[in-house]
Amino acid sequence: MSLLSPGTELLRFRRGTLPKIAVGVLLFIPLIYGALYLWAFWAPDKHLDALPIALVNEDVPATRADGSTLAAGDDVVAQLLADGQLGWRQVSADDAHSGVDDGTYAFAVTIPRGFSASIASVETGAPRAATLDVAYNDTNGFLATTLGQHAMVQVRDAIASSTTQATANAMLVGLSQLGDGMRDASTAAVTLDKGAHDLSDGLSSIGEGAAALDDGASRAAAGAHDLSDGVTAVASGADELTAGLSSLQRGTATLPDSATALAAGAGQVAQGVESISQLAAAYPNMTLAQLEATLEAKGSSLDGLAAGADAVSDGSNQLSRAVPGLKDAVDALEDGAQRLAAGTDDLSAGASDLATGLDGLASGADALRRGASDAGSGAAALAAGADEFSSTLSEGAALAPEYSASDISLLSEIAANPVTLHETTENEVQGFGDGFAPFFIALATFVGALITWLILRPLPRRPLATNASGLRTVMTGYVPAVIIAAGQVAIMMTVLVAGVGLRPEHLVATTLFVALTTLAFLALQQMFIVLLGTAAGRVVSLVLLMLQLSSSGGTYPVETTPSFFGALHPYMPATYVVDGLRALIGGGIDARFWTALVFMTGLLVASLAVSAWAAGRQKVWTVARLHPELAL
Repeated sequence: MSLLSPGTELLRFRRGTLPKIAVGVLLFIPLIYGALYLWAFWAPDKHLDALPIALVNEDVPATRADGSTLAAGDDVVAQLLADGQLGWRQVSADDAHSGVDDGTYAFAVTIPRGFSASIASVETGAPRAATLDVAYNDTNGFLATTLGQHAMVQVRDAIASSTTQATANAMLVGLSQLGDGMRDASTAAVTLDKGAHDLSDGLSSIGEGAAALDDGASRAAAGAHDLSDGVTAVASGADELTAGLSSLQRGTATLPDSATALAAGAGQVAQGVESISQLAAAYPNMTLAQLEATLEAKGSSLDGLAAGADAVSDGSNQLSRAVPGLKDAVDALEDGAQRLAAGTDDLSAGASDLATGLDGLASGADALRRGASDAGSGAAALAAGADEFSSTLSEGAALAPEYSASDISLLSEIAANPVTLHETTENEVQGFGDGFAPFFIALATFVGALITWLILRPLPRRPLATNASGLRTVMTGYVPAVIIAAGQVAIMMTVLVAGVGLRPEHLVATTLFVALTTLAFLALQQMFIVLLGTAAGRVVSLVLLMLQLSSSGGTYPVETTPSFFGALHPYMPATYVVDGLRALIGGGIDARFWTALVFMTGLLVASLAVSAWAAGRQKVWTVARLHPELAL
C-alpha cells in the first residue's frame, strides 16, 4: 500500500499558495510547450492578410491600337485590394522604400511606369511582357521574404489571368479583323467572278455577232455581185432587143397586127429596162433597208419585163411564121428576148441573195452591238470587283498583325507568362540556415543560461552572511556564470561559422552581440531566481522561454500569428535578439539593431540591479527564508 501512497513528497505541496501554483504549472508545462507553439504557428499562411505589404502604382495609362485607354496599373491595384489575400497598403514610392528598410512593411510591390504600355504591346509589332517590381529585405525576416515570394507567385498568376485575357483579346481582334478582311475579299471575289463571266459571255456574243456579220456581209456582197451581173445582162439584152425591134419595125411595116403586138411587148420591155437601169444607177447610194424595200417594190416591174419579153417572143414567132424573110431578124430578136429573160432571172436571184445577206448583216450587227454592250458591262464589273478585291485584301492585311518568327516565339512566351516578377532582396542571406540563425541563437543563449543556473548557484549563501552589498553578492554568483557563458559563446560561434557555414556580414559584431545576449539572459534568469526563489524562478524562465519562441517573430512573421502573440511581441527579449542578429548577419544595420542593442544592454543592467536589490533584502533571515514554501 505504501507504493500507492502519495507520500510526503506531494504532501509538502499542500501548504502555502506558491506550491499549489507550482503543481499547476507542472500540469500545464506540456500544454505550454506543445499546444502554445502549435497554436502560434498553426496556419501562418492563412493569415497573410495581416502581413503589411507596401503597394506602389507608378503606371501611366496607355493608348491601345483601337484608340481606347488601358489603365492596367489601376486595374491591378483594384484587383489586389479587393482580393485581400495580403495586407496591402497603397503608399508612395518613398514611403515604400523607407518602410521596407525599417520593417514597417514586410516587402514592397511596385507597378512600374510602363506596365500598361507593356500589356498593350501585344497589339503592336514589338510585344513585351509586363513586369512587377518586388523588393524584399531579409532583415525583416527570412520567412517573411519566403512567404512573400510564394504569395507573389499567386499574385502574378492572378494578375496574369486578367492580362492574358487582354493579350488573347488583342490576338483574337487581329484574327477577327483578318477574318473580316477575308470575308470582304470573298464577297469581292464573287463580284469579280460574276464580272469575268459577264465579260466572257459578252465576248462570246461579240464573236457570234462578228461571225454572223461576216457571213451576212459575204452573202450581201455575193448577192450584190449577182445583181450587178444581172443588171448588166439585162441591159445588154435590152439593147440588143431594142436594136432588133428597130430593125423589125422597119421591116414589118406590112405586118401591122404582129408589129403592133410586138411593139406593145417591146414597150413593156423598154419600160422594165428603164426601171432596172434606174435601180442599178441608184443602188450605190441606197441603205440596206431601202435597197431591200425597193427590190420588193420593183418585183412587179421585173414581172412586167418578163411578160413583155414573152410577148415579144410570141410576136416574133408570129412574124417568123408570117414573114419567113424576116427569120434572121426574128431569131436575133428571140435571142435578145431569151438573154433578157435570163438576165431578169439572175437579177431576181441576186436581189433575193442581196436581201438575205442584208438581213444576216443586220442580225450580225445587232448581235455584235449586244455582245459589245455585255462585254462593256462585264468589263466594268470585272474592274469594280478587282478594285474591291484588292482594296479589301489590303485592308485585311493592314488590320491583321504581322509577326516574324522571333515575334511569334516571343508572343507565345508572353501569352504563357504575360506578367513577370523583377525581385530584389536587400541584405540577402544565403538560405534557411542564415535565415533561421537569429531565432536559434536566441533560443540557444536562453537555454544555455537556464542550464547554467541549474548547475551554478545564482546567489551564493556565503556573501549573504557578510556585510557585502547586494550587487557584490549577486556578482559573486554572476561572474562564474559569465566565464562559462564566454566559453559557450566561443564554442557555439566557432562551430556555426567553421562547421555549419554561417556567414555573418559582421562576424565580430555578431559574436559580441551574442555575448551580450548571453550575459543579459544570465542576468534575467538570475533575477527570477533571486527574486522568486530557485523553483519559482526556474519555472518562470521555462514559461518565458516558450512565450519567446512563439512571439519573437524569429520564424514566421508575428503578424501571421494569433493576436495574443502579437501583443507579447514587443515585450519579449528574444524579439530584440532576433532583430539585432538579423541586421548583423544580413548586413542591414538600421534602427532596429540599435534598439535591440539598447534593449539588451538595459535588460542586463536592470536585471542585475533588481537582483542586487533583492539580494540586499535577503541579508535578513526570516521564517519564510528558513522554511520556503517551495524549494528544490
